[in-house]
Amino acid sequence: MMRRVFCAATVIAIGTTLSASGGKINGGGATGTELTMRIPDESAPAGAMVQMKLLTTEVTPISGGRPGFGYDQAVFGGAAGFGIMAPNGEAAGAAIIDGSRVQITYSGTSLLTSNYPILTVVLSVRPDAITGSRTAFGFDRTSVWEFDQSGPVTARISPATVTVAAAGSTTISDVVPGEGVWSAGTVISVRGTGFDAKTSLKVNDTLIGGVRLVSPTEMQFVLVRPTEIRGLRITATGKNSVTYYAYMRGLTAHVSSRTLLAKIEPIFSTTQRTIATIAPALSMSGSQYEAVALQNPNLTDVTVGLSLHAADGTVLYETSRTMSARERLALEASELLDGVAPPAGATIVVTASQPIDAFSLLCDEATATAIPALPLEAQ
Repeated sequence: MMRRVFCAATVIAIGTTLSASGGKINGGGATGTELTMRIPDESAPAGAMVQMKLLTTEVTPISGGRPGFGYDQAVFGGAAGFGIMAPNGEAAGAAIIDGSRVQITYSGTSLLTSNYPILTVVLSVRPDAITGSRTAFGFDRTSVWEFDQSGPVTARISPATVTVAAAGSTTISDVVPGEGVWSAGTVISVRGTGFDAKTSLKVNDTLIGGVRLVSPTEMQFVLVRPTEIRGLRITATGKNSVTYYAYMRGLTAHVSSRTLLAKIEPIFSTTQRTIATIAPALSMSGSQYEAVALQNPNLTDVTVGLSLHAADGTVLYETSRTMSARERLALEASELLDGVAPPAGATIVVTASQPIDAFSLLCDEATATAIPALPLEAQ
């Protein structure tokens, strides 16, 4: 039986994940210590966005998980983005969005969390949501987590209450650029609602300067030293106070022809690379295939090369494409390789003119599952 190692788990067949101790992540058979987590209450006006933050109550060695949730369609218009706050920048995930239901699978090589969220979810508030209305947001009781490489465990998660705030309330919906180490002098854009001349910005312990109001929906600040943007805790205080953890919200330019893959939003927290090697392909059944997720976090276009290598190193096919600034995609490998499907044992090498995010997905249309795998360089 072929095996493919990824992060803290071993995949023996698409849709079946084993922990280091052999416990199957299946949403129901979790054993071991039960974790305690919470989601802070949030508020945002109709037409704005709200970031939900899943926090642990103490430092917890979590390397991945399979959380799922649904949302109130009377209040929320949909899931707008997801962030994984991996301390070492080596995690990857997939969110399968099916109507108001979302199933996430993620894994990484980073084990410790602290006062930063394990996961963030940005939801759009419907333009016709009624001011003052409230709804609960939480994760399914069947959600499981990889805990200290000892197997999947469940968690007691205190849900949040989301209130539809009055128009003009202060919110943060996006930060651009949203990831990468940027030099001193870089202008960072904070986008949201309710900004005015009295609104202040605080960025955890990072020194910033040149804070200025651009419009009621944008503020800017200037970095005074090289800073990794992903994971920055940004607080805007105006009519109210709101905290947001920065991540890169890519723009999908190409949608896969595969039914499952078209529903997937890749979740990037991978270290940016100019070379990323996708691990050898497994033998696939008719409903199974390998996909590649790419994202350009730069503010300029990037040239991306893809080369397919046989198990003996022979180059089978080469192609290239241009990715626009902030562009992301999740496509079947053959869709990226002009119709050439990787044979068993083949690797895909991704090269880029500037560092980008890259990982692979093992997809199964029959079981509606997608398992992320970091590039070999991360392992």
